[in-house]
Amino acid sequence: MVADFSDEAYAALLDAGLDAGYEFLTVREYLRAEELPERFLIVRHDVDRKPRNALQMARTEAVRGVSTTYYYRIIPKTFRPELIRQTEALGHEIGYHYEDLDSADGDIEAAHKSFDRNLRRFRRLCEIDTVCMHGNPLTAHDNRDLWSGDRVYADYDLLGEAYLSMDFADVTYFSDTGRTWEDGPLKVKDHTMGEGDKQVQVDSTWELIDLLDAGRVDRACLLVHPNRWAGSYAELVAERTKDAATNVVKYGLQLRP
Repeated sequence: MVADFSDEAYAALLDAGLDAGYEFLTVREYLRAEELPERFLIVRHDVDRKPRNALQMARTEAVRGVSTTYYYRIIPKTFRPELIRQTEALGHEIGYHYEDLDSADGDIEAAHKSFDRNLRRFRRLCEIDTVCMHGNPLTAHDNRDLWSGDRVYADYDLLGEAYLSMDFADVTYFSDTGRTWEDGPLKVKDHTMGEGDKQVQVDSTWELIDLLDAGRVDRACLLVHPNRWAGSYAELVAERTKDAATNVVKYGLQLRP
């Protein structure tokens, strides 16, 4: 049996979407569209670490004619120019996975200066039209608050932000944060703003595949973290163990007064 959160399971998820007749859109395509397809999937990747896993996913998608969006952090272990260029060359959108408010310890002006500087670094590599915040559950700040003042996306020649610019009353959001697709306490900061009443929940990738097969949602956005999906049994065990430890910490945060 194919293990969940394996490369094979991810390929099966893509095939299920294609077989069920969903059109795949990048975040850029969604925000630019004057008219959206009746049924579509937006696959968004937050590349928190393991950029080589991201490139492997990008190849798996490309051979199927699927384009998705990859948001890379600026930290050295993730900001790997050669890998980012290869991912874009496969037909995928690249974006900045920003955490500038965290790094500025909540100072909005300092965060915007950092954001501008880091965005310029990305744009020396590739085209950047959208960004997406990184949500560290252990910090006191929400990086989306970068946009709570007078600054707007157009100030940076951006179309929008993946959490804030999508209509989640229309698009059903699923995230693999916490090693489950089900909403709950493990999604400490990974939640959508202005979300409508969600009618469906799934836990495993196989349940998500069944949902797509049955056409129970017409429009969905899937957040897939490449570091969580493994190409070998050893990596699968290591990531499963790491997620289990992280989840204990997250549950503890929920219990704090």
